[in-house]
Amino acid sequence: MIYIVIPVVLLYYYLFLLYYRKLFPMRKKRPFQVMLILAIIASSYIFLNPLGIRWLRIPIIMIAMTMGLRFSTSMDWLQSVYGGCFSALNAYCFRGILAVISTFFFCSQDLSNIENYYASTVLVLPLVLIFLTIIDKTILPDDKLKLFLHNRNQLKYVVAYEITAAANLVIINSGRDLFPYGIFSSGNTLSPYGWWYVKIGLGAYVLTIGMLIYAIYQSVRSTELQEYQWRMEMLEEQYERQVRHYKSYQKYTESFRAFKHDYRSMMVVLKSLIRANDNEKALLLIDDMFEEMQKKVVVHKKYSDSVILDAMLQDLTNICEENNIRFSSNVSLPRNTGLSTIDAVRIFSNFINNAVEACHKVPVSDRSIEIVSSNELKWATLQVVNSYDGKSHVHNGKFLTTKPEKQSHGLGLRIVEQIAESLGGFVIYEENFKNKTFLARVHIPRLSEYQKE
Repeated sequence: MIYIVIPVVLLYYYLFLLYYRKLFPMRKKRPFQVMLILAIIASSYIFLNPLGIRWLRIPIIMIAMTMGLRFSTSMDWLQSVYGGCFSALNAYCFRGILAVISTFFFCSQDLSNIENYYASTVLVLPLVLIFLTIIDKTILPDDKLKLFLHNRNQLKYVVAYEITAAANLVIINSGRDLFPYGIFSSGNTLSPYGWWYVKIGLGAYVLTIGMLIYAIYQSVRSTELQEYQWRMEMLEEQYERQVRHYKSYQKYTESFRAFKHDYRSMMVVLKSLIRANDNEKALLLIDDMFEEMQKKVVVHKKYSDSVILDAMLQDLTNICEENNIRFSSNVSLPRNTGLSTIDAVRIFSNFINNAVEACHKVPVSDRSIEIVSSNELKWATLQVVNSYDGKSHVHNGKFLTTKPEKQSHGLGLRIVEQIAESLGGFVIYEENFKNKTFLARVHIPRLSEYQKE
């Protein structure tokens, strides 16, 4: 039976490794690490039973899967612990439920019998994969799960529960071999101790898997709520920028209207001077008109080919002037990318806010922000280069927020990455330690004529 159960078990855990590799791809494949992890799992089935320490299998597999996820995907340690615990807990909870139910109804399965243990393993692991597939298609799709796995505060709570639940299962599983009078009494019926164990085991297994799924679901909901709050804050900031932009248009309109009122009378006088061949006075009047226009008419600068981007860049210009930040831009709205206006605002707002925040941490003489965008043949690109203090928090290749309230911040960069990746693009971050500048650049593929249709 051992030669049947090991391939099934290895296939089960290998599929988990493939699933998380799809969510967190790694550029360099590491088949040796994967083979080593699977060998450790197989060894736990071969060598622990003769030694009478079968209860160690759960922690060994959890540790092995954690190591496998850490070194075969781009997941960090906390995310890997979650994945390793989740894969093992599902297998053991469903196998325990199957074993307890069969014992309860048929009173013919000795829970301590190794052959029965292997048989239940072979039967239940395909059912676990079907169950997880249903969960993935309904309440925990990949995009939501990935967003949750990036929320470290919520993830810590779930991992703490997984470890506690695993310890509880180890204690319960070790108890099935310790009944002094056995599971069954005479006549192949459950003894009082057997009934007690069946009830405790079934309750523990059902509650463990049920509470695990519920905890993950609630954490996903909480993460979505944080993201929604962040998006609302971004929208409010954008509305404020638009209001300020409209007010600047209003000032421009009012000043031009005032100049237009005086302009009519000036033109009448100018025509009279020209008819009288009094050219010197006419030239002086033209000079006065030009100076008057420069004083009264508010010049409304155009920064880009988009009213929305103009509003944001106008606001950024004002912020830079107030904080003595050198600012330059050459921006055009990304075209033919499938990028919605609101997503473009999210990307731009996040880059702007991070750039301004970084400039506040350096001396006034070193503050600068440069924004450039382009629409090339196949790619639309937005690049922001700003000065910074040379300090950054990098975790597993990801830049993390330096703000103290990490639970409510740090979503911006992840959402920018999700927007770009959903359109087939990517985001690049580069640090120049010599010049103390930070570069953030997003690349989004442009649609072909066929795709646009």
